[in-house]
Amino acid sequence: MSETVSDPMILVPVDASDPGGPSEALVELLSPHRLVVLGYYPVPDQTATDQARSQFGDEATEATEVIADRFAGQGSGADSVVVFTHDRSSTIDSIAAEYDVDAVLTAGHIGDTLDRILVPLRGDDNLDRILGFVGVLLRESDATATIFHVSESDEAASRGELLVRGACDRLEEREGVGPDRVDWRQEAGSGSVTSTISEVAAEYDLLVVGETKPSLTERIVGEVTSRVIEQSSDPLLVVRDK
Repeated sequence: MSETVSDPMILVPVDASDPGGPSEALVELLSPHRLVVLGYYPVPDQTATDQARSQFGDEATEATEVIADRFAGQGSGADSVVVFTHDRSSTIDSIAAEYDVDAVLTAGHIGDTLDRILVPLRGDDNLDRILGFVGVLLRESDATATIFHVSESDEAASRGELLVRGACDRLEEREGVGPDRVDWRQEAGSGSVTSTISEVAAEYDLLVVGETKPSLTERIVGEVTSRVIEQSSDPLLVVRDK
């Protein structure tokens, strides 16, 4: 069984070639936690990464450190690392493993608020870590969370209701989350599970999902989580299964 999450470290990837700046809402939500800001610099296949680093290394490092300082100035601290890469996904994978982070932020549109969090659950996989992570997020913010399940049959609906009700009870009883901060929701999957999650996600600001085997790269860029990322405009926090 995976250990729960009590003091999470979160990986925040940013495109160091065009970094912009983190929104106030993202800083407010994530700054209480330990962060690693990964400035990845995309390099064309025909260009050597060392060549790109020698040309753009200083500006990429400065841009990444500015973002890390923005988070660190209001929270627990943020490390920064810059990687020139041909493959963004594998870089995120390797840095997540190197720093042993608990969750990874994916790209998405971040609005003025990150107050409503959707937590889709598919079963017991990684459940302790997902709920532990959500509990910490809620305790350190004013956000609320909806525990969500897509049922594909009547039998699955019964199991799904037990799952989401139990998750809410766990957040209230073991994670200290007030009952007014968490609720549950279940939908019948008339189409694909991914489409249903994406449709419901449009009502929320942020998704928290758990990774599933076999590897972080495949979890982030493949299968259900990948399709949710592609179909949803919301950012996701992917909780690693360690």
